[in-house]
Amino acid sequence: MIYFVWFCIFLLVFANIKSIIRLKKSSSFLNKKHDLSTNVNKKIIVIIPAMNEVNNVDKSINYFKSLNDVCNVIYVTTSKEKSMATYKKLNNEIKTQRANNIKIINCPNTIGTMANQINYAIKKLKEDDIVAVYNIDSQPERKTFKYVLKNINDNVVLQQVSFFDDKSNGVLKSAENWQNRWSVVYEMGKYLNDSRIEFKYCIGHGLFVEKKIFDKIGYFSENEINEDNEFGYRLNINNISIKPIPFMEQADFAKNKKIYVKQQSTWVNGPLYSLKYYRDNERTFKNFTLSILNFKAFISWCLFPWICYFCIIFSFIINIKLFILSLFLVVFYVTGINYVANRLLIKSGYIKNKYHINIISDLLFFAIHTFGSYITLYKLITGKNNIKNKYNTEK
Repeated sequence: MIYFVWFCIFLLVFANIKSIIRLKKSSSFLNKKHDLSTNVNKKIIVIIPAMNEVNNVDKSINYFKSLNDVCNVIYVTTSKEKSMATYKKLNNEIKTQRANNIKIINCPNTIGTMANQINYAIKKLKEDDIVAVYNIDSQPERKTFKYVLKNINDNVVLQQVSFFDDKSNGVLKSAENWQNRWSVVYEMGKYLNDSRIEFKYCIGHGLFVEKKIFDKIGYFSENEINEDNEFGYRLNINNISIKPIPFMEQADFAKNKKIYVKQQSTWVNGPLYSLKYYRDNERTFKNFTLSILNFKAFISWCLFPWICYFCIIFSFIINIKLFILSLFLVVFYVTGINYVANRLLIKSGYIKNKYHINIISDLLFFAIHTFGSYITLYKLITGKNNIKNKYNTEK
């Protein structure tokens, strides 16, 4: 038991130090002044997949038509939506609002996922086009596009990360704070690391890629539950860097705990199937290492919170000083890093709502955070974990 406790303490110290280092890198990157001047005279092609999105059409078109100097937009509907209501609404609003930089196409697939829609549109583009993927409720700023035009090339894709500033309470607020910390520490912090032996995944929105990269390594997988994680793996093994954009995108957070857990049950599929990505591509030691590093995220998702809790319980039984040390390290890892990350976003002008420390709520959330992985494992065991049953977040 004592060895387990000391092993947990080592893990917590390592995790805290690593988080602080990444947080420091992200802070410097976000607060740095970035040169947005560029001689590139072209527009970025924004791909927005849309299905059952009638209520979001007006606002989206009104926003993107104001960016006609930096981007052209292609909404991609799908024949899976039998009524074609989204297509009709988009078509009408494009004409009504005279959005000259926006057009609409329909993907004829009656089965498949968002990956089918995005691929259908990308394949129609020119080799030297720069592709951006966003959701219909996304509102990227003009400076984001200018930064991309200056910094993207055929060896680099650029990824924008999100922040959340909903008026949540209790455990859901702790989950939101954790997600903000995840964006700046885990995602942006990793993107800023130049090491080739560190797995970095893509996010399904805010992604900028030159069309020639898709032609080189393939398009988004239409067979994987998480196409963005798998695409990130192929970028990694082909030595194409994923770099962050210093301007974050505001996104809506889950409306309740049930939706949050369901989201987690979908997102966890990325690292869960990491060894399958290895089997489907060139089998080298480096690629195997990247797959293992990806899979480690799934193990942490399932087990790390419970390891922390058992560490606290066992240390209480063994020695009061070990208990205090263990409790401090866990609270610092969950609440402390959350606090610093969210303060960074407040200082950078992203988050407007006040941050309130709630250690009990944070520790309760840390347990709930694992539930999505168990749902996915259950679906896997019962043979129901597939694209057909993939959960799509309610808006």
